[in-house]
Amino acid sequence: MDPVTADNVVAGLARRVAAGDVDLVPVQQVLARGLGRPVHVAPGLVYVDSIGGADGCLWAEDATEAAAVLSRCPRPAMVEVTGRAAAEAVARSFPGSSEPQEHLVCAYLCAAPPPVTGALEMRPLTPDHADLVIARYSHPEYFSREEVVRRLAAGTIDGGYLDGELVGFIGMHAEGSMGMLEVFPGWRRRGVALALEAAKVSAGLAAGHVPWAQVFPENRASIALQRRLGMAFGTCYQAFIACGGPA
Repeated sequence: MDPVTADNVVAGLARRVAAGDVDLVPVQQVLARGLGRPVHVAPGLVYVDSIGGADGCLWAEDATEAAAVLSRCPRPAMVEVTGRAAAEAVARSFPGSSEPQEHLVCAYLCAAPPPVTGALEMRPLTPDHADLVIARYSHPEYFSREEVVRRLAAGTIDGGYLDGELVGFIGMHAEGSMGMLEVFPGWRRRGVALALEAAKVSAGLAAGHVPWAQVFPENRASIALQRRLGMAFGTCYQAFIACGGPA
C-alpha cells in the first residue's frame, strides 16, 4: 500500500475525478491549478485557502476533524464546501457565518471538446471592458469593480463576436469554475450561450484542465445548457458559505 502523503492524496483525487467523481472536481481542480494555498491535504479532508485572496475550499468527510483544521486558520471571506460534514465544520469554526447557499456542480469529463460549431469568434476582453462587463452582468453585486478589472487583466473573461460585434461573454471564477455567462439582448435564443461555453470548455481542455461549473438548482435554463454540452452532474451536497472574513 502506498504511504499516505499529500502527493498521493492529490493523485488519488485525480484518479477519482477521471473515473467520473464529479463531486470532487472543485477541490481537485483548485489543487491541480494551484489556485490557492493547500493548508491540509489528507484522505477525506482537504482545505485550501487564499483563493482569490481570501476564500477557501473544503472537502471533508468528518466534521470534527475538519473543524480542528479550520480552528487554526484565518477567517475566510467565503468557503465552498463539499459534503455536509464540511458545512458543519465551517459553522462550528466560524460562528456567525451565513446559511449555506446550496448549488450543483457539473464537469466536462470527455476527452474530446463539445461538437459545437459556428461563426462565433472568441477574444479575451481587456480592463477597458470593465464598465461594459459590470453593466451587462446579471449579478454585479457579486464582484467589486476592482475584482472585475483583475479578472479582465488576467485574461479570464472572453468575449464572443459575430461579424465583429460583441454579443456576449463568459468568465472564470477565482476557484476555476466557468461562470459570468451573459448573452446580450437581441442575440439570445440563437445558440450564442452554447457556443460561448463550448469555447470555454475547449480552451480548458487544451490547457489540461477539467472544465467545470456551479449552477443554482432553480436555474433550469443553465442546467439544460450544461446537459446539452455533455456536462456530468455531481450528487453530493455542495454549498457556498459566507464567513465574513476580509474580502
